[in-house]
Amino acid sequence: MKKNAFIAILVLAVIVLVANLFKGWFTLSKNDRIAAESVTKHDTVYVDKWLNPKDSTTHGTFEQKEGEVIQNHITKNYITYVQDTLAPALNIATEKIDELTRAKLVLEGQLKASKIQREKDRVYYENKYLQIVSNTNDSTVDYKYNAIVDIVKYNERKWLLGPEKTYIDISSPDKNMKINGVEHFKKRIDVKPKKLGLGIQAGYYYIPGTNQFYPGFGIGVSYNLIRL
Repeated sequence: MKKNAFIAILVLAVIVLVANLFKGWFTLSKNDRIAAESVTKHDTVYVDKWLNPKDSTTHGTFEQKEGEVIQNHITKNYITYVQDTLAPALNIATEKIDELTRAKLVLEGQLKASKIQREKDRVYYENKYLQIVSNTNDSTVDYKYNAIVDIVKYNERKWLLGPEKTYIDISSPDKNMKINGVEHFKKRIDVKPKKLGLGIQAGYYYIPGTNQFYPGFGIGVSYNLIRL
């Protein structure tokens, strides 16, 4: 019974390894991936907006997806800004950008006057993050906003055997600040396997004389002759 169970597990493991091998064989090349993503643009990021019940702050969470060319993953207006303003300010080429995120935030709420100075024609509005002084004599406003934005990146599986995905969450402790959209790009980087590998191996070995399987442990060495 144990022998049959082991054989079944061994066959399943072989199937998984073969499937993984074929998956690697049929992975598109970089040029093919660029051509494929150029056909259908991916410049719309779905943001899951939700309210934290503990502090009533608004969160925006989205799944990070990798791509090849930045132009295929952000809007036309934003790529123009990146090429004409942002990249030159950093003194880098647009193609050198490995990851880029723009969070569109909206600040809205209501403030009551905290102090009125009639002799100076000034009205003060203030909370923890925002200070406003209204100058009624010349119809101007002086303001200061202490913006705080928290960005969290984490990996998660939706179910036990599901694929691990990367998510990014954007929020602010200011309850009046709400996320209104996101533009995001992360360059896909192919990691080549090392030529020489060393690892611990565990399994069973079969002895024909006794017609039995025995557990075994050891250290395995692998060498990749061809690196694509």
